[in-house]
Amino acid sequence: MTAAQRPKATLRTLDEIKKYLAESPQPVFYLSRSATNLLGVDRAVNGFRYITLSDSWDGANPRCFSPSNVPKLEPRGNINVVNWLLQNDQVQAHIRKHTPAGYTPQIAIAMFDEESERLCAELGYELIMPSIKLRKHLDSKIVTTELGNEAETFSVPNMLTTISGWDDLRAQAEQHNLGDNLVIQLPYGDSGRTTYFVSSRADFDRIAGEIAGAGASAPTIKVMRYINHQPLATEAVITSAGTVVGPVLREITGHPELTRYKGGWAGSEMYPSLVSAETRARVSDVVQRFCDRLAQEGYRGILEVSTLLDTDTGEVYLGELNPRISGSSSHSNLQGLSTAPGSTETHPALPLFAFHVLEYSGTDFTLDLETIHAESAAAVAGQTWSTLVIQHQRDQTERTAVAPRTGRYRVGAGGSLEFISPDIDWQEISEPDEAFWFRSSGPGEIVSTGVDVGMLITRRRSQEEHYALTEGTKQLIPSILGKYEGKRIPTIQRYWRAGLRRLRGE
Repeated sequence: MTAAQRPKATLRTLDEIKKYLAESPQPVFYLSRSATNLLGVDRAVNGFRYITLSDSWDGANPRCFSPSNVPKLEPRGNINVVNWLLQNDQVQAHIRKHTPAGYTPQIAIAMFDEESERLCAELGYELIMPSIKLRKHLDSKIVTTELGNEAETFSVPNMLTTISGWDDLRAQAEQHNLGDNLVIQLPYGDSGRTTYFVSSRADFDRIAGEIAGAGASAPTIKVMRYINHQPLATEAVITSAGTVVGPVLREITGHPELTRYKGGWAGSEMYPSLVSAETRARVSDVVQRFCDRLAQEGYRGILEVSTLLDTDTGEVYLGELNPRISGSSSHSNLQGLSTAPGSTETHPALPLFAFHVLEYSGTDFTLDLETIHAESAAAVAGQTWSTLVIQHQRDQTERTAVAPRTGRYRVGAGGSLEFISPDIDWQEISEPDEAFWFRSSGPGEIVSTGVDVGMLITRRRSQEEHYALTEGTKQLIPSILGKYEGKRIPTIQRYWRAGLRRLRGE
């Protein structure tokens, strides 16, 4: 936005901020494989639109655009998808069409790289995300731990070190009083893929090549004491006027029904009895203080902080930093448009990402954080929400022939799902016997084991207290997957596709 288009007066109240976001013509385009994470933000931000590789709504969402000239060998991987979209002539024409004269298109992206930054600069777009250089720096679990120590938001007892072998690991672990059961993390990578549980030499030998080495070849690793814990996640937005902290969520991780990666993330849930009010306040305090330290590094905007609640002592530890739009966004952007059980009242609130848009708007503003947090808490008070990321599970690569529609479904006996209406988003789902299916992979698309096909949103818990999936959840997963039909891709075609992807560097 140019200086001439900024409000002349500082936005000082929450009502003024809401009015500004609801009326501003500033265009903001979210580019992604699918619109899952930020779906619903357009209800509060007038200029917000979605540009995706495929149309999850079959043309029913006027705020979403998908190009019609996607090649048969479609781009694979979130970053490759985004860079392909940025270079697509139809996408560029769509952005021009929906950018008023005198405005600069703003681009929001979850996963991107230096090429994405270069393309945005060349096209005259403003990428309203922290730089990839800063994100890469902060994405390191080693850096997160060090910054957390400086902010006095400490991790589970740990050591940052290098090891030459099993004996060296055990000697250092004993010196730091970490116990016999260890959790080892590499600096980068998804938790489900670069987090290792080591309690014996046999465990170590299986991963020695990843975590040990001689001299300069040894990677720096984080070695932690294993604790009984509850994994929690909280999104926040760092702004020049303070940090807005989102709801505390329980992560859904490591279930083989949902992901093939041990410890892999597959969704989140929130419910009134998740944690006590005292623990919720302590988690928010950890997130707030850690974000204050990140602000000193120059970080602005959305991020996710994971914390670990020690279920034996009640201590709250800093976990990891996810410096980007995350899977928690589907909860963080709930806007109080549905009701809690037994209530007919709604309590509307801004979605969390609206404050990210505000931070990059060029507008002067102040934030009454106490009022904002109180309104956001009231918006979801007494409510239960779960999101389940569903993956293709058959052990074969298929071209999808039939896929369930995006929209509202009725949950019946045995977890059966009956389509009710083609809703645009899940903001108004209120009943425990209703669900929302967001389709991220549709007819004509090729899927293989582990590829996300969509997200199921329900108004019920997905996990028991002891982390096992509820029986109802176990029924819903095959129910939605059973609505998919596909044709197996011949082996020779799979190798041909893989070869072309290798030539393209994917």
